[in-house]
Order: sequence, then structure tokens, then C-alpha cells
Amino acid sequence: MCGLAGFFQLKGLIPQNSPEILKKMGEVIKHRGPDDYGEFLSERSAFVFRRLAIIDLESGHQPMISLGQKTSIVFNGEIYNFKELRQELRGRGAIFQTNSDTEVILLGYEHWGADVLNKLRGIFAFALYDRGKQSLFLARDYTGVKPIYYTTQSETFIFASEIKALLEYPGVKASFNVEFLPKYLSFLWVPAPDTLFKDIFVLEPGHMMVVNARGIEKRRYWNPRLTTQCSTTSEDEWIDILDSELKRVVKEQMLSDVPLGAFLSGGVDSSTIIHYMNEASDAPITTYTTGFYDQDLENDVILSDLEYSRLAARNLNVEYNEIILSPDVASLLPSLVWHMDDAVADPAAITTYLICRAAKEKCSVMLSGVGGDEIFGGYPRYIADLLARKYQRIPAFIRNKIIKPGIGMMPAGSWALVRNAKKFLKNADMPFEERYFGYLTYYSRDELEKLLKIPFRWSEIFKGHRQLLEKYRIEDPIQSMMNLDLMTFLPNLNLMYTDKMSSAVAVEVRVPYLDHLLIESIARIPGSYKVRNGKRKYILKKVAERYLPQKIVWRKKAGFGAPIGAWLKGQLKEMMLDLLSEETVKRRGYFNYSFISKLILDHLNNREYNANQLWQLMMLELWHQIFIDGNKQSQRI
Repeated sequence: MCGLAGFFQLKGLIPQNSPEILKKMGEVIKHRGPDDYGEFLSERSAFVFRRLAIIDLESGHQPMISLGQKTSIVFNGEIYNFKELRQELRGRGAIFQTNSDTEVILLGYEHWGADVLNKLRGIFAFALYDRGKQSLFLARDYTGVKPIYYTTQSETFIFASEIKALLEYPGVKASFNVEFLPKYLSFLWVPAPDTLFKDIFVLEPGHMMVVNARGIEKRRYWNPRLTTQCSTTSEDEWIDILDSELKRVVKEQMLSDVPLGAFLSGGVDSSTIIHYMNEASDAPITTYTTGFYDQDLENDVILSDLEYSRLAARNLNVEYNEIILSPDVASLLPSLVWHMDDAVADPAAITTYLICRAAKEKCSVMLSGVGGDEIFGGYPRYIADLLARKYQRIPAFIRNKIIKPGIGMMPAGSWALVRNAKKFLKNADMPFEERYFGYLTYYSRDELEKLLKIPFRWSEIFKGHRQLLEKYRIEDPIQSMMNLDLMTFLPNLNLMYTDKMSSAVAVEVRVPYLDHLLIESIARIPGSYKVRNGKRKYILKKVAERYLPQKIVWRKKAGFGAPIGAWLKGQLKEMMLDLLSEETVKRRGYFNYSFISKLILDHLNNREYNANQLWQLMMLELWHQIFIDGNKQSQRI
């Protein structure tokens, strides 16, 4: 996990004070790379790099310049097949100066041009200056593990791993892009390439850019065929194929010159990864698990992992580290919002930061089960869609006069079942596309109209989702939803907060399930092997059955988050009432206070579980104070 930033002059020369600008851009992201610092300046381009040393500790300094000085690069990530590519390039006459994966991209570009991207297996975001073509080449990995942001200022193209570095460039201002507020409220995040910052963008996963005097060209380089195949392949054969692929992927991603470990939740995703890590390692794997105190869990909808993580630890014979979390959240939040940059309102960010901070004591690299839900079918909404089709067969009179009123009268409070039932019934009568979008959102159209003072078009919120769904939609509705989640929900939410929170403490998180070849292979498996008889991630669990206890494989999904419902009634109540006070809300002018007041009262009185809606409003206000108002009190942790 490293930090990069820089700028490129489309026409003319870079500013005379470029060294001072670079230092400011590098300073603000130094948490991403505490091990080394480097700069590169030429007539047209300037790079700065903060390194977290993982591979080739001695000679992997960046920015890196090729032997003939044709190309220069700053690269954040890991290329797992770099040794194979190194041999291939040597056969073509390439001369290497280091043992790093960075140089493989650099010389790979000189031999293959942009086609080098099709050869890389790994996670990456990089910027490469081609002196001969007087152009800048940028790329982001297949699924968006590593982010890269950009903006323009006159004839200057500016880029960085984090938005805060862009804001250090003279003339780049932090302005609130109110146009995308309805999307943020609906999803907890803003879909790429947009952000809540006006005129600041994030490069989409699987995309590349070329910047030169002719302008800026962006295109998708990864166009996966995410289509299930109805073949004669049996269940046992699919299990064998998946078993072999997972073994390959995990072994590849254990490449490191520094201590490496894994997150362990006691669920099937993390436990399966650790099994394969055991196969590839002679020493016990270092693992980290988090839990919360009983009083927090009793008043919330999230479940505890501890019983299962302890069982998995015994079964897998790992070096087990367990942390029971009771953070001072109110003092922690402003710094976490500063590290997050763009507003992403998932409370799992807190847990991610805290577990990474603990892991950093022993490990600089951690393997994670992120992505398992998107590629194997793990989210409840996949089951909900199957149930909705059956629900629609019930006579309308019974649905509208008995079921909906009955469930609607029940207080949600901290009861996950009632909360989920209410959300299900909001969308169950709709056609497939609208139903799926309803599962993703935190407000209905009517609720959003009551909350917002600014005008918006409901159809505009889902415009990008509809376009992607059209592109990746197939006959199997479950696989269609998984495809869209892979392209939107995963990179914009889960991977984004994972990157920012792990980078805050200089930990690199690797995600074996998101190997792009594995994704393409799993997509061919029929949907009936992913969600089967009410069981999610069925095919993965059948593989895991070979190695793990049944109690772990078939346990109830707990999810990954934090007990914010309880915190908002306890330690965060005062902070919530301050951030969402009538005075503050009216001063901003975006929301109707009466609706927010009802959200607060219904949550505090256990009538509804409104924790996620209140959390995102609080995160937005903190974000506004820090970045738009310029409150400098909230800085890195």
C-alpha cells in the first residue's frame, strides 16, 4: 500500500515551483508509505511517491526510471506474476536494474505498450510518463482495489492516490458537488467516476487513460464475459476446478518480503483463504479477529463472530489474535473521515481501521475475504429476489391487506428480522430491475423527497446502474445482480473504505477472491450452484467442506460492521444530536429538519432501526466541516 501523486502539463512546461508543490502533495499522503520518499521532475511531468516496502526492499525505490530514460513510473500495488513476466521480457532483450514488480510494468510498457495491462495479475494503480510520446498513461486494476483520483487545472492534469493530495495543487478547491447528494444518500457512496467533490473524479476499475497535448482519452481495458454456462460439467467437477483455482490464487498472493497475515472472522470466506495459506506456508499463519462487548451487541442488529473465529482458529492451527473493541468513536471519527477523503458512509470502516491498526504490530500485509459475496452470491438480496418471485404469486388482497400492514405495525428496533422484512416488502411487488435497485437503497422515492430540499430526478440516481446492468445482464437474474455488484457496490464501497482505512496505518490488504482470472472462471458456474435451496455461496461452501468444520461452513452470515445502532443511543448520542441539530441542518439548507428529527426519535425510541441513515448524515456533516468548511482540527491519526 503506497501513495502516489503528480501532475502533467498538456501544453507547455510544469510550474517553476513544482518541487514545492510535490512536497506538499507527498506530505499529505505520507501515512500510505512511511518507508521511502521519492520525486521525479521533467519538462512536462512531475511525480512524488510514498513507499510502503513489500517486495525488493533494497532496490524498489520510486519514482522508477527505465535504463534508457524513455519512461518513468509511480506504482501502487502488487503484481503477483511479475517473475513470469520478467522472464518473458528478458527473452525479448529487456535489461533489469532491480528485482521489483514495478520495473516489470515499466519495461512491459516499453515492449507491449498499453497491452501490458492484459498481462498483469494483481492489484494496481499507476501513472507512467512516456518521454518519447510526451504522454501520461494511467491505469487502475480490474476490480478497483487501488484507487487513483484526478482533476484538471487549466492545461494541467493532476492525479493522486487520495483526493487530499489533489487539493494541495494551487487552484484546486474543495467544492461540494450537491448534484450527487441524492446518490450518496441512496447508496452510502457516489458511483464512479464522480465524487462529492466538484470536478474531482476517480478512475473506474478496469480502465486506463492516456493524457497528452490532444486531450484526455479514457477507455475500459477489461471487458469480462460474466456469463454462466449451461454445460455438462457436474457439481463435483466444478468443486475440483474451484479448489484448484483457489489454491493457485492464494499461493500467488502470499508473495512478500515482509511479515504477512490474514483477517479471520470464522466465516467461510476468511477461513477458506487461511486453509490455503496453511498449505503454502511452513509456519502458522498470523490472524486477527475483532469483536464487541455484549452490551453493544444486545442493542444492535449485527452478530458476533467470536465463537466461530475461535473454532476456526483451533481447526486451522493459526497464531490467533483477538481484539475486543470499545473505541472512543466520537474522537476517532473526524480523523477517519479525513482519511476517507470522499464521503463513504459504511460503519465497517471503523472496524477495518481498528483491526488494521492492531495487525500492523506484526504484519504489513494482510489477506482478506473481501469479494467473496460478489462472486459467489453471498448477499441477502440474492435470496430476497428469489423470495420476491414467490411472494408475487400470493393473492394481492392477502399481500396488501394482511402481510404489509401486519409487518408495518411491528417496531424494528434492534430486530434484524423485522428490519429486513420491512425492506423486503417495500420492493417485493416491483419488476426485477426496480426491485434490485430498491434492495440497494436506504430511502424510497417518497422518503428521499421528504428528506431533501433540493430538487432531484429519481431516475437519474440509477442511470449508471441501468447502463451497467444492460451491459452485464444475462438470463440468470442472480448472476446479473452479482455482476452489477462487482462493478459498483464492491469498488465504490467495500474496496474504497478498505483501501483508505488500511492505508491510514500503512497496511496492505490483498483480496484473493478478486483475482480477475478467478472471477472470469467462477462466472461460468451456473447460478444454481451459487445460490441453492436458500443457501448462499453454495459452491464455495462445498469446497470448504473438504477442509473446515460444518459449523463454520454453514453458519449464519454475520456481516462485517460495527454496532452503530447501539452507539447512537449511547456514546454517540450527543455527537449525533450536535451534528444533526436543527441549527446545523437549516444552516446547510440541504435537508428538511422535520424528517431528520423523526429519523432520530424513531431510532432512539426503538420504533425503527435508522442507524445507517443517521450515520450517513453524520458522516456527511463531518466531511463538510473538514473538507468544505476547512476545519483543520481533523487530521491524520
